[in-house]
Amino acid sequence: MTLQNVTLEIAVGLLALPRNLGVHPETGAKIQANLGRFGPYVVHDQGKVGKDYRSLKKEDDVLLISLGRAIELLSEPKAGRGRSKAAATPLRELGAHPEDGEPVNIYDGPYGAYIKHGKVNASIPEGQTVESISMDIAVKALEEKAGAKKKSRGAAKAAPSEQADSPKKTAAKTSSKKASTKTATKTAAKSKTTKTTKTTQSKS
Repeated sequence: MTLQNVTLEIAVGLLALPRNLGVHPETGAKIQANLGRFGPYVVHDQGKVGKDYRSLKKEDDVLLISLGRAIELLSEPKAGRGRSKAAATPLRELGAHPEDGEPVNIYDGPYGAYIKHGKVNASIPEGQTVESISMDIAVKALEEKAGAKKKSRGAAKAAPSEQADSPKKTAAKTSSKKASTKTATKTAAKSKTTKTTKTTQSKS
């Protein structure tokens, strides 16, 4: 909709939103049509039970949609935003992992084929192919990947503790330096006094 296409009738209709379309035949709860941050939608408001939303299709008009069409949309499965897509089909299933029995599969990723076991993903070792790689080689690659992750996490945890200790070390060094300076000053003063005394005695 453009500014030039907006009529007084459309403007009044938009200002009147949300539209009460009627009640759901099964629940008796009201159904409304409205505009939101993601566009036009219909909502089935069941009070304490909760609200069920559906976005309107391109052919639907928030100012004209009927109760029947709204019920039809609400009966469709919800396509939630940000939900993960259906699990990808593996290129090859190697079988169950020898330790935990979880499946070890090979998938196609944006950077090429990779081995997957649980939450660990490992690249196919150099010289191996999807068709030729064995379970033993795959398990070894997964173990190396898991070990690298643990080392990386350990280094990340160690870094803050080192940084936390540094102020203490700095303070200790500063304190030691001050003590050394004081000792040197006292020694110099004592030496100067001794020289003065000797000089006086020799003149006498």
